[in-house]
Formats: sequence, C-alpha cells, structure tokens
Amino acid sequence: MKLELHQPHRWELAPYEAQQVQNELQAAVVTEDALDEIRVVAGVAIAHSRFNDTMTIAVSALSFPELAVLDRQVIEYQTKFPFIPDLLSFREVPGIVAALEALSVKPDLIVVDGPGITHPKGLGVASHVGVILNIPTIGCTKSSPVGTYIEPEVNAGSESALVWQSEIVGTVFRSKNRVAPLFISTGHRISRETATAVIRKTCQGYRLPEPLRIASTQLTEVKQSAKVAATR
Repeated sequence: MKLELHQPHRWELAPYEAQQVQNELQAAVVTEDALDEIRVVAGVAIAHSRFNDTMTIAVSALSFPELAVLDRQVIEYQTKFPFIPDLLSFREVPGIVAALEALSVKPDLIVVDGPGITHPKGLGVASHVGVILNIPTIGCTKSSPVGTYIEPEVNAGSESALVWQSEIVGTVFRSKNRVAPLFISTGHRISRETATAVIRKTCQGYRLPEPLRIASTQLTEVKQSAKVAATR
C-alpha cells in the first residue's frame, strides 16, 4: 500500500537543515479535530539505539471500535540520520512510513509510541508522521519529555492535565489500576480531548492501548527470536 506524502522533504539533512524543516512542519500541525470516520486504527512501536543505525519498527492495524486485528507487520530500517534527541523524528519517520506502507489497509488514525506536540520544539514523532502523511495521529507514551502534572488517582480511567509553558498540552491517563500512567498528546488533526477519548476506548485492561500493545508485543517477539538465534 503506497501512502501519499503531503509535505515531503529530504531525509538526508544536516542537523541545521533538519531544524529548519522542523520549524516548518511544526507550523503546519493542526491541534483541532479534522477527522473523517475512524474505521481503522494503526499502532506504531519502534526499537532503536543511539549506537546502532538499524531500527526495528512494528505496526498493527485494528478495526475501530471493534479492535479486531486486520494486519500487523515488522520491518527493519537502516537510518542515515544521527541520534540527536530533539531531532529523533528525522531518524524514525522514514522507517515508520515504510512500515505503514507494508500494511494491507490504510489507517484512518495512527497511534504512535512517541510524543506529539509534547516535544521541546512542538514536533514529536507523532506530529511529524501526521503532517507529512496528512493523517490524524496521536502520541501515546510512558513518559513525557516536557510538562508538569498532578498524579492522577490510582484507579483506571483517572486523568489529569499535562501543562507546559502555561498551556495544557496533553493528558496524563491511568489506563490500569495502580499502574504508571500514559501521556497522551495531539499528533495532528485531532484535539487533546478526542485523542484521550480514543485511547480510553482502545484500552482493554492492559497498560497500553490495543494498537500499541499489539505492535509492542511484536517487537518483543522479534527480540526474543533474535536472542534464540544468537545462542544456536
């Protein structure tokens, strides 16, 4: 499945060039609902290291709201961009696009294990993916690179606001009783409120919402298979 790039840019960039592109893409982020009907939700999980340029990217595609698995794929991608914390999306997004193109169905919404607008420069990986593909995206992470918050109550379903630079930029959401919360943020073309509602609907008793849980499980399976192969 080929995905159309709505704001394409070169990937082989010097860091200063990437910063310029980052500013342009950040200005294009839409933080209000601009959604069509959601029938397919994708989840994206990434495994990589600053010491290795090969990334493993897992994607899942689920029906919504039923959450039946429609497809799932894992790819390896060789990145050419250096490991620079504020510019990580330039390292990750080309591989994410390639992994999404391996799916047999096109997602109406993408949930990324990475920040959306809750990023020091306002353009985390979820926002970067959303803008260049012009697909609504949500950032959903186990920690946030920016912001302060009051710890939500311990029961599943509790939430509080993530505040940064005097603005509410995300939701801190307790997806499971007495388990550390998730950090939900707008990626592109979706409001914080709707993003939170979608994550709430896709949580099925685990810490991670189903699209990310399935993708993350794939990463774990790949790592375990690699370990077994290495010991033979």
